[in-house]
Amino acid sequence: MKKIFILLGLILISFTVVLAQEPSTVDTPKGKRNLQKPVVIKDDGLGHKLNFGLSFAPTIDWMFPSTTGFERSGSSFGMRYGLNINVNLTLRKNYYVSTGFMIERLGGKMKFIDNIAFPIPIDSFTVTTTGIDRHYKAHYLTIPLGITLKSKSLRNFFVVGNFGLYNSILLRASNSDTYTFSNWQTGEPEYWTKQSTPSSETALFKESAYAGLGFEYSITKNCRAGVTVNYAHSLTNYFKGRGNAQNNFTHEDQIAKLGYLELVFNINFF
Repeated sequence: MKKIFILLGLILISFTVVLAQEPSTVDTPKGKRNLQKPVVIKDDGLGHKLNFGLSFAPTIDWMFPSTTGFERSGSSFGMRYGLNINVNLTLRKNYYVSTGFMIERLGGKMKFIDNIAFPIPIDSFTVTTTGIDRHYKAHYLTIPLGITLKSKSLRNFFVVGNFGLYNSILLRASNSDTYTFSNWQTGEPEYWTKQSTPSSETALFKESAYAGLGFEYSITKNCRAGVTVNYAHSLTNYFKGRGNAQNNFTHEDQIAKLGYLELVFNINFF
C-alpha cells in the first residue's frame, strides 16, 4: 500500500506544477525571422460531459502471502482490457470521474509445504507431504471507480494521473502445481507437474486500490491516445476465509493479497 500513497503524492505534485503553468511566448528580435515551426494545437481543451474509450494492459503480478510457511515464488504475467467511461466534472478536459468495464486475468506464484495425494500402481493413491510450487490464475469482471486528472496541452501532449478502486467479481480460477516425491519402487525423487485445474478456494470478490501516471497525445480534437503506468494492490484476501481455503499440512487459513503493475494503452473519444 505504500506504493499507492507514493504514486498519489507524485500525481498531486505533478498536477500542481503543470496546471499552474501558463503557455510561454517567445519574442523574436527585430530584423530576425522566427524559424521555429509553429505547433498546430489540435485540441481546444473543451470537452463533452461524457467520453468513452478502449484500453488494454499487460500486467506483472505478485502474491503477498501472510500464511505461515507460504513464500512468494516469482511473478506472473497477466492482462486486462475493457471499455473506459469518463464523466467530465467541468467544462474543460481536466477533471473526470472514471469508471467502465474490464476483464482482468491476474495471478501469482507461491511455494509451501502441503499434503498431496500421489497416484501409485493398482489404481490407488497415497498421501505424501511435499513442497509445492503453485501458480494461481484468476479471471475477474471489474468495474473501476476513480478520479482522472489531465493537464493543459503541452504541445499536444497531456500529463495524466489517476487513482481509485477496482471492484471485481470472480469469473473463474485455476491452479497448476509442480512438486517432487520419492518413487515408490526406486526411492529416487521424481519431478511432477500437475496440469491446470479449477480452483474452488478463490474468493468471489476482490477490492483493489490503484494509482498511476502517464500521458496522452491529441490525434484530433476529439481523439486522444495515451499510455499510463498503474500500480494496484488488493485490499481483500485472494482466498476464501472461515476455513474454506486451508493448507492441508498446517490446517491454517490461506491468506494472500495481489499486487500488480499495469502498462495501460488507451484511446479515448471526446
